[in-house]
Amino acid sequence: MLMHDTRAPADRPIDHVDLGLGAEAALDRRLIGHVAGRRILELGCGQGHAAVGLALRGARVTAIDEDVNQLRAARELAIHHETTVEFHQTQLAELAFMAAEGIDLAISVTSLCYVEDLDRVIRQVHRVIKPGGHLLISLPHPAALCADPDNPALTIRPWTGDSPINGRHIHTGESIVSSMCRAKFVVDTLLERHIEDDPLPATLLVRSRKP
Repeated sequence: MLMHDTRAPADRPIDHVDLGLGAEAALDRRLIGHVAGRRILELGCGQGHAAVGLALRGARVTAIDEDVNQLRAARELAIHHETTVEFHQTQLAELAFMAAEGIDLAISVTSLCYVEDLDRVIRQVHRVIKPGGHLLISLPHPAALCADPDNPALTIRPWTGDSPINGRHIHTGESIVSSMCRAKFVVDTLLERHIEDDPLPATLLVRSRKP
């Protein structure tokens, strides 16, 4: 049976960044690593669990989201845990308020599936990341988004196309890597993660470095 991420905000961890369905907790340390003193940008912070967790580990976190209600919940979470996160309400590609080359790591978990123009976002992220810094993107796997939930062996549409499915755009590994390369990032990791007993991969993760 194909699974979708229906976990409530209360189920989201603080002690590590939840990188998606099937993504083991150890991937946080492998792909994000030591964060104390580092400047981190989260694109699409939702209710703030990753941003707050990273701040508690000593990172200086800037988190953006378009949704006022999500940001309100994220600020409340930061207050509850007595930590500081710089929150901004803005579209994910609107980073003009940020200085160039000031960020060590940018992360996006799921949020870019709601963005059609990946190139625009990734170009803006490239501008604000320091040389040697990383961009880490996690998305629902296109195979999971395109599959019929009642019969995962059949797909309801191909992996490419302009029309989103249930509001989410299909970004394949090819399209993400191509966008990163066009922005002059160097891709160093591409992973696919499954959930036990699910015939299709659930999460696609791509990390790149700014030379």
